[in-house]
Amino acid sequence: MRSLLKPMFRVVGVLSVLALLVGCVQSSVLEKLGISVAIGFDVLSEEKFNVTSVLTNPEPGAKKKTKIVSGIAISTKGARINNNQQLAHTLVNGQVRVVVFDDKLAKQGITYIVENLTRDPFFGDMIFLAVSEGPSHELLAGSYEQIPNIGTYLYEMLQQHIQDDWVPSCTVHDYRSAFYSAGQDPVLPMLRKLPNGVEVFGLALLQNDRVVGTIGPGEGYLLKLLLGKLATLKEVKIDRDELRPYLHEHRKADGHVRVVISNLGSKKHIRLLSASPLKFQANLRINVELQEITDEYDFSKPQASKLLQQKIGEALTKETEALIKKLQRLGSDPIGFGEVYRSSVRHSKLTADKWKKMFPEASIQSQVEVNIVRTGTIE
Repeated sequence: MRSLLKPMFRVVGVLSVLALLVGCVQSSVLEKLGISVAIGFDVLSEEKFNVTSVLTNPEPGAKKKTKIVSGIAISTKGARINNNQQLAHTLVNGQVRVVVFDDKLAKQGITYIVENLTRDPFFGDMIFLAVSEGPSHELLAGSYEQIPNIGTYLYEMLQQHIQDDWVPSCTVHDYRSAFYSAGQDPVLPMLRKLPNGVEVFGLALLQNDRVVGTIGPGEGYLLKLLLGKLATLKEVKIDRDELRPYLHEHRKADGHVRVVISNLGSKKHIRLLSASPLKFQANLRINVELQEITDEYDFSKPQASKLLQQKIGEALTKETEALIKKLQRLGSDPIGFGEVYRSSVRHSKLTADKWKKMFPEASIQSQVEVNIVRTGTIE
């Protein structure tokens, strides 16, 4: 009998301890929390910035799905304290999906804010970072009829552009990985407020942690391919005379033919040709489907497709060369030529400052080869 009672007493004791421990844990009821889904930082001075939080509205029966609070602070924790003073519910950051920096702050440097965010256990490495054209407060606090929750909308929009379009991944992890690399710079999407919405209109190029320039969607397409990622639609402009043998003569006699291609798969290969003088070769091979062509093109002839893919390749090569020269002129290396150099040259002892001087002087050759897999239905 005693042998049976001992195990029972042990079980009762363990359950009692667990009950006491559970009673000591602070509970968080969703109805009592102001859950932040997006945060914006706007610079006011060298030491102060305005912080805007987009919250899911915890008020029962509220017409608006979100609540906007904004306050001035000199630290991220201070901003949280100030914003919490405006709420009847506790502000928590556990559901933040997007952090937006205004373009003025982004030109001064944003790493100290990113690092403070990573130290907060409520933030994760998969939060998206972006730069706004103008104050982020205006973008986040705007009145949008078709957007019930601007924080969720921005997250889904960026996610869609990253997965299916020309925007490279822009998480905290991506940013920190490029920033702490000696031979690569971060790149972030640029957001613009519209009368009744928001658009991703370009990419912000950074040198270390400061924005030094921007590129548009067409350049972003090529940049994403050079990063080894899939990008989708691209419009290419070709001189009409170069396609003359296979164009119907009743169309215009001069000008350009515009071709829209869809990327079915690509491979990039960047190699160091010479360390002194510094030379690189950047090659892209793309399998595409022809989505649209603005002229009547005769695909029935055997050489027609070969000529078209050759001319598309030549046009993309020129654009790639122009993009790389622009990056060198701005001193921003989001592609990572410096990492190719560092991994190819033994004992290079490459630093970010050293690469900043070397990159603009490098000779970089590029070539894009295009293979048209499908021409689709052309009328």
